[in-house]
Amino acid sequence: MKKLSVGAWICCIAALLAILGFIAYTSNVSGEGYYQGAAVKNFGLAVWGAVICLVLSVCLSAAAKGKVIDVVTGILRIAAPALLAFALMGLVAGRVDGLGYIFFSNADVAKEVQTPANMGSASTAIWNMGFIGASMLVSIVAAFFTLRKKDA
Repeated sequence: MKKLSVGAWICCIAALLAILGFIAYTSNVSGEGYYQGAAVKNFGLAVWGAVICLVLSVCLSAAAKGKVIDVVTGILRIAAPALLAFALMGLVAGRVDGLGYIFFSNADVAKEVQTPANMGSASTAIWNMGFIGASMLVSIVAAFFTLRKKDA
């Protein structure tokens, strides 16, 4: 652990945010409300792929050093935000029409649509997008830092 630099810790934070985003997604799809059963294609695969990329890059940099390890960890740290961006785009595409329907319906329809279950489902979807978006941004920032301390 003493070998890890700030970049490694930022990668861990990005992985944690992605896991929180996946938990919010799971509760959104399995809970009551508008998005119950509305799974987004390849969302879990992209998020868990990004988490694996982030964790693997930190573990590889802690275990060994060399040019090959630096190249592999660099590729992994570039792949993670790309996978998170893919997951976020799919999530937004799958949720934006429902959010518009729930929040911006006319007054007559809004009484029927804005039930507590639907509003809870909509807010969970927004939190989900926030976690995945934050994870993507944090992982982009992490790519600009080294994973290993110079003297380690």
